[in-house]
Amino acid sequence: MFSNVLFFPVVTITEDELGQKHMNESYSRMVYCNEKGIAQSEFFAAGQAGIKATKKLIVHSGDYQEEMKLKYNDKIYSIYRTYQTENEKIELYCEEKAGV
Repeated sequence: MFSNVLFFPVVTITEDELGQKHMNESYSRMVYCNEKGIAQSEFFAAGQAGIKATKKLIVHSGDYQEEMKLKYNDKIYSIYRTYQTENEKIELYCEEKAGV
């Protein structure tokens, strides 16, 4: 059973009176998740690639739609890797986005 909540972005495109298109992103698609610790081997491997692994969040596979970002505990994270488990769950490996 999942005990936490994360939000995936929902992107809408609007057009102003000059015909210019603007992309609006709101983190409003709520998904239940669990947070797990980052293994030392994952932290080391990500560090070698220049990534600072900060979170591993687990969601149902059907809830993940190839998003590259998410919001969790009021922070924006970039998803740098996923891992599909055998029990219809997917692990999202995340790093905190700088300057957001």
